[in-house]
Amino acid sequence: MNLRKIALLTALIGLSLAPLSAQDAKPAAPATPSAEKADKKGKGAREEWDKLTEAEKTEKLKERKAKMEARLKDLKAKKASGTLTDKETQQLERLEKQAARGDRPPGERPPGGKRAKKSEAKDN
Repeated sequence: MNLRKIALLTALIGLSLAPLSAQDAKPAAPATPSAEKADKKGKGAREEWDKLTEAEKTEKLKERKAKMEARLKDLKAKKASGTLTDKETQQLERLEKQAARGDRPPGERPPGGKRAKKSEAKDN
């Protein structure tokens, strides 16, 4: 009878440890790509931008504008053909707003690219 209890306890311990060994066997998720993406979007990208000369900044802005216009044209073509997804519809709306903001003369833009606060807008 004692042997049965020992065998039962051994089996239960073995079953309870099986999930732990499976978790240990999982490969660790690569931390490097996500860290690089976060750095590109955050401080690192801004520091890289600040290091560029005025001519390089102008060139980069032209490239971004051309890329935005190409994507906008592509999305409008998809909309005309009726194959636009929900995600693409949202992207089209955002790009159209950005394009409209880009057409305004610099004097009409708020300083620093920030909007006036609601309380300030009511005062005016």
